[in-house]
Amino acid sequence: MSWRGSVWGCLPNFYTGERNYSHNSPSEFYSSLGSEGFSIGDTSGTDEEDTDSAILYGTLRGSIVGLRYYTGVVNNNEMVALQREPNNPYDKNAVKVNNVNGDQVGHIKKELAAALAGIMDNKLAVVEGVVPYGAKNVFTMPVQMSFWGREENKEAVLDQLKMHGFKLAPPLKVELATDDKTCEMEGAEAVGTLLLPHQKQALAWMVSRENSNDLPPFWEERNNFYYNILTNFAVKERPKNVLGGILADDMGLGKTLTTIALILTNFQDGKPLPVEKITSDKSYEKPTHCSILSDPGVITELQQNSFCKRSSLSFSITSALIGLLLNVTSVFSGTASIQSAEKKYSEDNPRTTLIICPLSVLSNWIDQFEQHTSQDFHLNVYIYYGSDRNKDPAILSDQDVVLTTYNILATDYGVSKYDSPLHKIKWLRIVLDEGHTIRNPNAQQTKAVLSLEAHRRWVLTGTPIQNSVKDLWSLISFLKLKPFTDREWWHRTIQRPVTMGTPGGLRRLQSLIKSITLRRTKTSKVKGKPILELPERKVLIQHVTLTEEERQVYQSVKKEGKAAINRFFSEGTVLAHYADILGVLLRLRQLCCHPHLCTNTSSSFSAAGNNTPEELRQMLVTKMKLVLSSGSDEECAVCLESLTLPVITHCAHVFCKPCIYEVIRSEQPNASCPLCRNELRVEHLVECPLEEELDSSNGKKDDQEWISSSKINALMHALIELRKENPTTKCLVVSQFTTFLSLIENPLKKSGFAFTRLDGSMAQKKRVEAIQCFQSSQAGSPTIMLLSLKAGGVGLNLTAASRVFLMDPAWNPAAEDQCFDRCHRLGQKYNVIITKFIVKDSVEENMLKIQNKKRELAAGAFATKKPSASEIKQTKINEIKALIDL
Repeated sequence: MSWRGSVWGCLPNFYTGERNYSHNSPSEFYSSLGSEGFSIGDTSGTDEEDTDSAILYGTLRGSIVGLRYYTGVVNNNEMVALQREPNNPYDKNAVKVNNVNGDQVGHIKKELAAALAGIMDNKLAVVEGVVPYGAKNVFTMPVQMSFWGREENKEAVLDQLKMHGFKLAPPLKVELATDDKTCEMEGAEAVGTLLLPHQKQALAWMVSRENSNDLPPFWEERNNFYYNILTNFAVKERPKNVLGGILADDMGLGKTLTTIALILTNFQDGKPLPVEKITSDKSYEKPTHCSILSDPGVITELQQNSFCKRSSLSFSITSALIGLLLNVTSVFSGTASIQSAEKKYSEDNPRTTLIICPLSVLSNWIDQFEQHTSQDFHLNVYIYYGSDRNKDPAILSDQDVVLTTYNILATDYGVSKYDSPLHKIKWLRIVLDEGHTIRNPNAQQTKAVLSLEAHRRWVLTGTPIQNSVKDLWSLISFLKLKPFTDREWWHRTIQRPVTMGTPGGLRRLQSLIKSITLRRTKTSKVKGKPILELPERKVLIQHVTLTEEERQVYQSVKKEGKAAINRFFSEGTVLAHYADILGVLLRLRQLCCHPHLCTNTSSSFSAAGNNTPEELRQMLVTKMKLVLSSGSDEECAVCLESLTLPVITHCAHVFCKPCIYEVIRSEQPNASCPLCRNELRVEHLVECPLEEELDSSNGKKDDQEWISSSKINALMHALIELRKENPTTKCLVVSQFTTFLSLIENPLKKSGFAFTRLDGSMAQKKRVEAIQCFQSSQAGSPTIMLLSLKAGGVGLNLTAASRVFLMDPAWNPAAEDQCFDRCHRLGQKYNVIITKFIVKDSVEENMLKIQNKKRELAAGAFATKKPSASEIKQTKINEIKALIDL
């Protein structure tokens, strides 16, 4: 067997020991997990090529001796490193054995070391060791060795061993069997949408995974026992297979539709879900094809809702976003009744699929069920959301589908994991949408998810690994893939070997992911044809020239900010003023958009010395707002992930609240800031204000007279010209600054444009209404959506738009691409043209240069150790110098 490619694409910034592995982006690694194999492009370096093309020659049992002379300790089934020691004064053939920490455990027995020395010195093979048992022995312990190398070196290795009286055992089964991912399968009759070829392949693969009787990965049967080939652990009882996996298709390829098809197609014994077929001879008015329940108050609201004429499921639920099941038949009659359901299915034969998703995509699931379920079939979908949600397990377990959010699940679990309704049910199937949401194993929502019971389990995500291989453990644990449900074994057999650059760990991870994952990108092919033939997407840069008055204000702020930042560099206090520096850049970026965004054009760099507690708090809140609203995609310097529940210290550094609390707890009584080592105390931390407060702080004053700006003029000219060409063309107008979107509303109204708006401050019901109204093809529907960049990043389908106007560039180019994908995705019928407005000779032009560097870095193959928190901060400081022309 031949191993090609590497998994370093999914493990950014890992320390890789002495090897120089290829470093690709996560999307490049996962693009290799489909039917096209693992190859992800050319790699460089002899060591890497040897690793990638290595085959397993076989295994050999040997002995480690001299234990009592060394301090190194190992556990049973732990991996050990074999290292040549040619300068050993007692034996020139010596091979020492080290544990993972590099501490010597002992030596390979002399006779075997003589055979290994020639193999290792001539680089004929890589020899990997595992201590299967006897780790507590005093004098000697066994070691199971695996010999890896190039095909052409195999005979030389076998001859060298034979010359010393040793013979390799046949290779253990290391490469996992992979499912056929090219077969296609039609959906059941109840699936109302014709599946595309790649969706039929995904459905066939998912059905085969659910119905499989194969052993789980890394298990095999020997002599009536079942052995785990990673740990050498043996059991009599056959291990249960993973009835599910990870569907990691690119965003926009129809993971939701494929999952709905799976629910309707594969119930028990390979038969479709037994849903009621609606016949035409019903004595009452034909109901909609999905049932939903609610309390009478919600029904009244739904009856009064005349918003856009469409079928009842999508609009009645999503417009109210109710958390209860609403029987649409009752909507027509004006009454509703919830009857306690009888238990039709035992725990061993359940009916219900539980789908857990972020709140932002809950309405999309409702729309998708309504859109893709045949009108001739009646499907019960329960939205477990809202304060009045029904918590009766008997009713919940009688539905076809229960939809809920991660937050609701975590809330119920947090109150009492024993009383959580969703934890009292053994589900037929659990589906995690945006499954990477549970990547933090210590988060409450992760613990809540891992405690659920189900026969089948699926993870839907375009990015299974976002930061490191650690992200995968929660997903693997959710799938109940033993022995990895025990975090210690995951760490020993996968995570630690991979992070240390051990080839065996690399191959295991690659093989494991390939065995349980299906991944296709928009450029993948099925039967030689592109998987998805999307219309063309063009990105155009339109430069904007500031007026003389705008330029004077801009240059004034830049001059003052540049002088202050120069002073910080000369004083060596840049990190201490990081929030202030971001504030300078934020003001410059705002001035590129509109002068009213920057209500205070003078820089304020006050110290925390003589302020009252309230003044200090207000100053810290202001600094935190600068960091959080700067759009710089800040990372916590402790966990190196995007900030969650941010807090700011007295030294003006922002961290995740759980992270910095743990730092303080572990370093008591003398805790210090991870960045500047100033004193750190819990009572000195200031929490983030609400999102509404953040937004309003940058807003224009009510008494300010509205004025236009160069960017608004450029936008309005483009929109008016576009309306002349085609009045029905729909556009997204995107900005990171919601106040800027508010300023744009004025000229849109004056020019007679019908528009809607979507930003993070809006309630879910309003968001849903905005999306549905914009997506409507009815005459008079909005042709423009004002969209905040953050709100446009996840889970939205805005294919009605074919033009995008990006009013200001983002620090992170991936944030822009995610937003563009809202309209350039499955369902788009027209070419998509994206216009980015960039002010000439400004911070925005420098931001584009940094974006390009980030794109090159993501696309290239760079091997680098994982940077420290201070290195990450220093990189950002270097970017700031470039941004402000220092």
